[in-house]
Amino acid sequence: MTKFRILVPNDGSTFCRHIYPHLIKFFPPERAELILLRVGAPPEGHTPLPPRPTGYDVAITTFASERDVTLARHPIYASQEWESAVAEVRSELAGDVHLLREAGYEVDVEVRFGDRGEEIVKFVEHHPIDLIAMTTHWRTGLQKLIFGSVAQYVVARVNKPVLMVRPHGEEQVEE
Repeated sequence: MTKFRILVPNDGSTFCRHIYPHLIKFFPPERAELILLRVGAPPEGHTPLPPRPTGYDVAITTFASERDVTLARHPIYASQEWESAVAEVRSELAGDVHLLREAGYEVDVEVRFGDRGEEIVKFVEHHPIDLIAMTTHWRTGLQKLIFGSVAQYVVARVNKPVLMVRPHGEEQVEE
């Protein structure tokens, strides 16, 4: 039997975790596989040498500061920063993965960097997903204009069903 694949965007907040009881209630673990997706800001790496203005003799290396000298001796490359960021996110989601596995679910973790709404939509376009399950503040009016809505962005751009939960009370303001 093929399992129902559910994408669960997770920004690390308590608010987004309010979707878990609904998943457990409506989707039995023997019939559903969960994919936790975290989208973060792209990490930045350093290059071994700071950029130099054009027209200078490339045989002569000068540095703008002592920090640049240190970075040239011990560079941190963008790939190292990305790997470190992915490992950190996986570590942060370990509690969620444990909780859901204890409930009987098969759980995978995916990490992307960039705009949250855009990356969720891209993930759905390139992976076999049957449902997206997420919480929403469902902002309206000026709040929506200022803060936007990842949930509304996703719903407008995917051709998959989306289960949205709007927690009530105090939990609604947590992020």
